Amino acid sequence: MAILVAALLVGLDQLTKYLVVNNMQLGESIPLGLGFALTHSRNTGAAFGLLRDLNVPLGGLTIDGTFLLGLLSAAVTLGLIIYLLRNGGRLGALTGTALGLVLAGAAGNMIDRFRLGYVVDFIHFRVGWFDFPVFNVADSCVVIGAALLVLASFLSDRQAERATHGSGDSDFKRGPAPRQHALEEMPEVPPLPPREQGERE
Repeated sequence: MAILVAALLVGLDQLTKYLVVNNMQLGESIPLGLGFALTHSRNTGAAFGLLRDLNVPLGGLTIDGTFLLGLLSAAVTLGLIIYLLRNGGRLGALTGTALGLVLAGAAGNMIDRFRLGYVVDFIHFRVGWFDFPVFNVADSCVVIGAALLVLASFLSDRQAERATHGSGDSDFKRGPAPRQHALEEMPEVPPLPPREQGERE
């Protein structure tokens, strides 16, 4: 199920990028309101423009950071697919959804890096002096998925803690209440009447 969700989100990511590339000029921005805008931009780095100018020298060659990030995205994508295929049935709904979102984000940006040599970004949020880096659907999937993983881990720890305390209480068995002494439960016996003189002899 998580892989299916990831596939649908990758399709949405690629569709939105296709629409932006074919309907907007590079650098063009269309205000949407509430600080949001559609801004066509290209990112050669990681999510939100991080590591944009990354170049790694290897011997006499310099490996482009975009290619390295593409390899990293491919490794994450492959690893998550294998993990979900092997363990998907044992995962909770929240954890499965979170991993599906991370998988979608990694795969969506991986496709751009290998196909275009950069990632298409278009979601822009800017209010006054605050100007958030332009991002896309895949970036949103990674961030939301990571947040859900943290939440799932927190909830799992809380449930384990409750189960531990609960089992401790259930293991302690109280003994039966002490019964009253048998003499205390016997009714009072009335005194015998005095015997007659003849009976005494």
